[in-house]
Amino acid sequence: MSKLPTVLIVGKSNVGKSTLFNKLIGKRKSIVADEQGTTRDAVIDRVVYSDKMFQLVDTCGIFEGKEDEIYEKSKEFTLKALQESNLILFVVDGKNGLSSEDYTIADMLRKSGVDVILVANKSESEKNYSKVYPELFSLGFGEPFPVSAEQSKNLDELVELIITKLEEKGYDLSKTPKFENLIRVTIVGRPNAGKSSLFNMIVKEERALVTPIAGTTRDTIDEIVKIGDKSYLFVDTAGLRKKSRIEDFIERVSTFRTIDAIERSDVVVLVIDSTEGITRQDQRIAGLAEKNGKGIVVVFNKWDLIKHADKRIKDFMDQFNEKLYFVDFAPVVFTSAINRVGYKELIRAINTAYDSLHKKVPTSAVNAAIQRMIAKPPHGLKLYYGLQVDIRPPTFLFFVNKLEVPESFQNAIRKTIREQVDPFTGAPIFLKFKERQ
Repeated sequence: MSKLPTVLIVGKSNVGKSTLFNKLIGKRKSIVADEQGTTRDAVIDRVVYSDKMFQLVDTCGIFEGKEDEIYEKSKEFTLKALQESNLILFVVDGKNGLSSEDYTIADMLRKSGVDVILVANKSESEKNYSKVYPELFSLGFGEPFPVSAEQSKNLDELVELIITKLEEKGYDLSKTPKFENLIRVTIVGRPNAGKSSLFNMIVKEERALVTPIAGTTRDTIDEIVKIGDKSYLFVDTAGLRKKSRIEDFIERVSTFRTIDAIERSDVVVLVIDSTEGITRQDQRIAGLAEKNGKGIVVVFNKWDLIKHADKRIKDFMDQFNEKLYFVDFAPVVFTSAINRVGYKELIRAINTAYDSLHKKVPTSAVNAAIQRMIAKPPHGLKLYYGLQVDIRPPTFLFFVNKLEVPESFQNAIRKTIREQVDPFTGAPIFLKFKERQ
């Protein structure tokens, strides 16, 4: 886990916390919408300014919104994060002033004992800001700092103030070396398959929101974890549904974020609810990962809920081979995230898939295998020779007399490579063809 000093963004709903977060980190990561309680997880990223760096946390809006189980969990997360933060940005409305929720939050922050910078967002108009200034000052956190996250007004100055405050407290903000060999792992699956529980099992702390309500995670959440001599970036994502079932703007954006996270990952961990088995949506997600050339690990989670589980492994493997035959190269792991069962096997499978993505095999081995192919080329097709031309994913170029190569024969080539050259466990194999007379 990162040892960078942590700055927490706190405030009631809809004061612009997520917009401020996105502007400070320099990318659109927290979801921004005109709906209260949009952010439900603590979203974390790093702010880099010149040669300085600190960790920024965007929290859910607290003390406002629908009081359900998710809301209570989100509030609990925010209160826990307060105790672990080194500096707090208390964001209030610099246009419309304060409400009772602001005063409640102010009392809570005073009790935390953590230093606070009062940030007056939406301060585009000096006239409006001057009207609310007295009541903002009365909160007792010193001079309010006016910004407009929407218009990027005073944001550099705010970052400089944050850096000054942290360095005065003795924190080292020097940029740490980038992780050159960071293994990027994205955890995907349908809503409520147990992705967040699996994510929490790996990072060993409750970072993603875990409740029995489908669709709890709406932001992608990431964490750098060091396991042994390897460093990983684990990303927990919102559950992917069929597009026709994505009804609201926030869930639609969350889905786009998940697809983007898959595209930027090395290895995709597809989490399947063992109690429901493999669905068509699981097949779509696996296809998306394979199409993007990602390493793939398939996880049957909630294994603790399967009766006589030790006798059911063959049944589940048969189901895997039948419904996910197009990613049959993926290692399969059985886990119970809440009981921390299958953790070592999962990490081992991720490492295997990552290594396979980067593996390079000799040209002589490829051509020797092709000569021994059981499946013969279709009538009129000649396969001259081939070689591996790329990694991530392993990509092979074959010279042929015509470019129309049936998919069935392409699959036969892949099978031959896996059986006679290298299994490339966890990695898809891409094929290219070049015409040569």
